[in-house]
Amino acid sequence: MEKDVERIDAETINIDGGRVDYVEAEEIRITRGGARSISGNHIEMHQGGAWNVQGGRIDMHQSGAVAVRGDQITFLGSATGLALADTAQLEDSRTGLVVGREVYVSNSPSLIFVAREVHGDVQTYLDTRGALLAGVAAGVTGGIFLLLGRLLRRRT
Repeated sequence: MEKDVERIDAETINIDGGRVDYVEAEEIRITRGGARSISGNHIEMHQGGAWNVQGGRIDMHQSGAVAVRGDQITFLGSATGLALADTAQLEDSRTGLVVGREVYVSNSPSLIFVAREVHGDVQTYLDTRGALLAGVAAGVTGGIFLLLGRLLRRRT
């Protein structure tokens, strides 16, 4: 039976399979493994997954993460919910929200895309009108739940 590790701190870390809660190192390579939180100067993931990744240079190949924040990120056939970067390259990848200064895009749709300089064709699921309608719908839904919560508290 494979044992999970809680935390690893080192100069260089190579993980091939397995799972770690927290990884921190200058250089990290993860292949077919995962981590809850990854922090390092240079991070490479191949067919891996993580909740939170932050570092200087981040390269993800056929990998997934909930949130990625780095100076320079590269996604090749990968997916993430949130990508924040100074420079980002997205190729055959899927993202929820992309925020960057300079972003290179190739066949990589996203839900919301915010960048100062874009290279390539950007495909977003929501245009301006769709984003406005989604915001209004979220506001109305939130308001209804708050109102129902207050009404239920008055009864008790």
